[in-house]
Amino acid sequence: MSEIRVLVCHPEQLLRSGIKALLNSEPGVRVVGEAADGFDALSKARGLRPDVALIEERLVGLPGVEVTERLADGVRCIILIEHPDTMFEAVKAGARGFLLHSSGQDELLGAVRATARGEAFFAPQVASRFLQRFESGLRQPATAVADTLTEREREVLGLVAEGMDNAEIAAKLYVSRATVKFHVSNLLVKLGLRDRLQIAVYAHRVGVVGALS
Repeated sequence: MSEIRVLVCHPEQLLRSGIKALLNSEPGVRVVGEAADGFDALSKARGLRPDVALIEERLVGLPGVEVTERLADGVRCIILIEHPDTMFEAVKAGARGFLLHSSGQDELLGAVRATARGEAFFAPQVASRFLQRFESGLRQPATAVADTLTEREREVLGLVAEGMDNAEIAAKLYVSRATVKFHVSNLLVKLGLRDRLQIAVYAHRVGVVGALS
């Protein structure tokens, strides 16, 4: 990706301007539009086709989580939240990045670059709270479920957690993309998970990340 195109969605003009100035000062990143409310965010995203949308959770008219849900299939969304506990609905909506209002500039830039690459990004406080919630919600002890996986499924589990897409995993394991897709689907079913983001969190929980390195 030669340039990361960003849409900034925030109800406060001063904050939008500050975020825009910061992102535009970063090489390879450009703010292509701004939106002050939820409906404007949807309209701008559909017209401008950004790579990444930075979305405040408290948008006027249409909440940030609902905007995220409507955009998540075509735009990688980062949501700005006030407290870590409020981000679980955003996870379900398909957000890929999670920042707190107190997050710093480095975290913002890191989130934009990570989500543009197709990776998930959590501010540290958000990651900690998400892991706690995820662990408490597992239907079986994490290690017990992991023991039911085949060796190949465990390999795929670890590589998904490292941020690899299906093509990269296929090249790493010398198998076809269809085979990788099959294993990822099996992981979702066996582990009772929704998407690759939850697979990555689970892999960190059971300690299989980096198993092939």
